[in-house]
Amino acid sequence: MNTASPPAVVAEGLAFRYAPGGGLTHADLTLDPGTMAAVEGPSGSGKSTLLALLGLILSPTSGSLHVTGTDTGALTPAERDLLRRRSIGIVLQDLGLLPFLNAWENVAAAFGPRLTRHRTAARALLGDLGMAELADSPVTELSGGQRQRIAVARAAVKQPVLVLADEPTSGLDPRTADSVMGALRSCAEQGAAVLLVTHDTAVAGACDERYTLDAGRSTAPRKNVREESLG
Repeated sequence: MNTASPPAVVAEGLAFRYAPGGGLTHADLTLDPGTMAAVEGPSGSGKSTLLALLGLILSPTSGSLHVTGTDTGALTPAERDLLRRRSIGIVLQDLGLLPFLNAWENVAAAFGPRLTRHRTAARALLGDLGMAELADSPVTELSGGQRQRIAVARAAVKQPVLVLADEPTSGLDPRTADSVMGALRSCAEQGAAVLLVTHDTAVAGACDERYTLDAGRSTAPRKNVREESLG
């Protein structure tokens, strides 16, 4: 009997074209629960567009996208928003942390404005990521790597099906990048499918598989013999 988990995400022929030109021409990918995948490609190849499509921020102009078996093309805008809030965590390149909140409050903000209801879950997750002693610190006083881990915690605190990360190690030294990748790996170990876009070959090498976008088209994935450290 086959007991393998079904894919978390299946995209087939996914495309989105901007009016001035550019975007994504054709992307096929399958993301399994508990795995990390990287998308590589030069600037303008469609990486950010792909993340926006997978995050249900954009709707494709063609192709199909299934998240946990749900055909997202058949959903109303309200249903898409609900699926995104419940099942997808996103780590933005600019992080999007709220400077007037401390670390645990930023994590709890993933659930909405009633922060204290989710204090325990937020603090526990920060502890799992090695930041228990910084849970009450204002984010404005933390390092870039610490803020990156808070952003990962905020994306992961709802135990989503899919975690998306846009250049999560950009500008970080190798040791700090390792800690952020460790945080993303912990999301996968909790059962999420993790997809990140990166220009860093070492970061891509730390994932389980790699896709490449070239002129808006994806290549078939390559399996990695995973590299354990970026240093």
